[in-house]
Amino acid sequence: MQVSRSIKYTIIISAVLMAIAGNSCFAAYVSNDISGRVTKAIISYLVSKDPGYSGKKIEITYKYADRVFKELKARKGRVTFAIAELYPDFKPVGNIIVPIQVIVDEVPKEKIFLRTKVSVFDRIVVAKKRLKRGDLISSAEAGIEERDVAVLNPGIIKDMDLVVGKESKTFVPNGNPVYDWMIKDRPLVKKNERVKINATSDNIVVGAVGQSLEDGNMGSEIKVKNLSSGKELIGVVTGTGEVTIK
Repeated sequence: MQVSRSIKYTIIISAVLMAIAGNSCFAAYVSNDISGRVTKAIISYLVSKDPGYSGKKIEITYKYADRVFKELKARKGRVTFAIAELYPDFKPVGNIIVPIQVIVDEVPKEKIFLRTKVSVFDRIVVAKKRLKRGDLISSAEAGIEERDVAVLNPGIIKDMDLVVGKESKTFVPNGNPVYDWMIKDRPLVKKNERVKINATSDNIVVGAVGQSLEDGNMGSEIKVKNLSSGKELIGVVTGTGEVTIK
């Protein structure tokens, strides 16, 4: 028995198509190009489900589709395609079998099911080296790379300004996308470190050496311990390693 050789089609098209307003079918037609018509139908539907994909590079790879495309090319009439929506939140991304409604001369015909991989590329922040909890992040630790974001979880970061100067909250593997929940503002005062305690009395500022009992950012209230008296106080972080008692 001879097994026919399958062909993998890869088409890269910028997702600039807009959804057809008021129509639940998102058809596309390109003369004499079956794979292109199917691709544009998928992209149009995908952008309608997530407008954030508009203008991004979308790569669609078809597996074992050579026989199906050949048969569709031989069809008489004007052949167009639409996504057969399985459920309201259906989003054809990642490795997925996409249900396609075949339409001939505007009359719906059979449905076909194509095995595809749908990738959506964007430039995002990724770790350039392994990050440990508490590491200060600079441009040496993170950078911008183009990645397939179609199946990534929400919270990816696309702007280095949102990362540089922040502190890692958790372990981040080298090459891993940096998510917003992985980073935090670097405390000006860290728990258990020595701090300068400023206290005002009769318009006189008195300084003392203390120990912070918790992390604190600018303007936040934290507990500190006066190392001379052993007394615990509550103060406001007013600078790096500095707490003011009010």
